[in-house]
Amino acid sequence: MPGMTPPFTGRCLCGSVRYRCTAGPLWQAHCHCESCRRATSSGMTSFFGMADGAWEWTGAMPRRYASSPGGARWFCGTCGAQMAFRSAAAPGEMHFYAASLDQPEAFAPTEQDFFAERLTWVPGGDTPWRAGPETDWTGTLALLHGAFAFMEGRIDPPSSLQRLSAAEISVLAREGEVWLIGAAPVACVFLTPKPGALYLGKLAVDAAARGRGLARRLVDLAETRARARGLPLLELQTRVELVENQATFRALGFVETARTAHPGYGRATSVTFQRVVGEDHP
Repeated sequence: MPGMTPPFTGRCLCGSVRYRCTAGPLWQAHCHCESCRRATSSGMTSFFGMADGAWEWTGAMPRRYASSPGGARWFCGTCGAQMAFRSAAAPGEMHFYAASLDQPEAFAPTEQDFFAERLTWVPGGDTPWRAGPETDWTGTLALLHGAFAFMEGRIDPPSSLQRLSAAEISVLAREGEVWLIGAAPVACVFLTPKPGALYLGKLAVDAAARGRGLARRLVDLAETRARARGLPLLELQTRVELVENQATFRALGFVETARTAHPGYGRATSVTFQRVVGEDHP
């Protein structure tokens, strides 16, 4: 991941507890859950996940506190600094507090967890957050309709967006993943695992938020999620008529792999693009 080139190290406030990591992080994220906030007395916490076997304690052994069912936190017994967290929901991983890094500026978060628990005085920023089925989808639907309005009258058949409901998005969030940027969403993407690929749908950025690299951020997030699922490809589709979309996807490292037709059409109506996970992209 960007910035965190192994080996890298971290320590507690007094320096007695130290760790060393010999591989890149599995993920990097901000967490807004109440448990983490209370453990650190902060508005949010920032973590990176390390696979067991790719890290080690190199100083004094930290103390351990069972902070929740299936969860434990490690801290320095001398200065009290929080060092790491482990959850039964993520077996084989240790989650280190990013601010404990010897070079914390190397940390580059790509997602926000438990965003629904975010305190209102903590800025949302441009880091994506995963929406749950219970999310109010009013803002997401407004974003999609605004971002895709330019397609009206240009594509045939019309976009399925015209039939998309809040209930259907909730199902997608439960069975796949829906990622948003902004408390009032300014960008979104729907991720659906399929055999051999992670499919990106409804990738959209509000017109007022364009030029900030949000689409690229969401595509890079999708690559992180595909890697976590062991999927080698990202896949998406756009319409034949939308040549500007096709140019954007090529600029993001996607390659055209197929042209297909909607049922009842004797000509190609959609273009399929794929991007290999793990390759360097522009």
